[in-house]
Amino acid sequence: MTSKVKTIATDEPAYEAFRQLAKEYQLSNPELLAAMVQYFRVTKADPRNPTGPDLTSSLAKITAKLADLDKRTIGFIREQEKTYLKPMLAQVQALHHVGSGASPAAEVKHELHQAQVEELLGWYVRVLRRLILPSYLLPRFQSDPIPPGPAKGQEDPALNQIKGGLVGILRVALRPEVLAPLAPPATPPTSPAPVSPPSNPA
Repeated sequence: MTSKVKTIATDEPAYEAFRQLAKEYQLSNPELLAAMVQYFRVTKADPRNPTGPDLTSSLAKITAKLADLDKRTIGFIREQEKTYLKPMLAQVQALHHVGSGASPAAEVKHELHQAQVEELLGWYVRVLRRLILPSYLLPRFQSDPIPPGPAKGQEDPALNQIKGGLVGILRVALRPEVLAPLAPPATPPTSPAPVSPPSNPA
């Protein structure tokens, strides 16, 4: 069963422009007309205002917002690295020198790779969110997404000593009242079996 065909009257310039569009999109006149109707329904664009919002401008705005968010995230990471991470790494290195009895000049400096810095910074942010009570953290810091950790078994073992030193420094530097309470153990500890008293010698 075929649908009824209707005609639409228009002037010659508009008709020629319509045919040219159909040719550019490789559509027949009815196909182009149906596509145009669907386009305006979906996008809510006003055909009387060709300079108004359309998909291209909307995507451009979204792209700009994502780029701005990316810049803010990178800026936050850099600020955390400069304000907290690098000074703590220097303290850990100094503690290592004191504990080993070596002078800083005798120690060979090893710069962290970018991947190590990112893993260490993400770990540090997760520790702060878990270790410090939320009331002592800035709302902006709490609203940022928690950076995901590396997959199980993919952690860089070279960072273990630094992580341990950073946790030690945090526990020494922070007041007990700002620390989050430890979660209770998942299962209650089992009580040892009662020991029978020794029997009397015969």
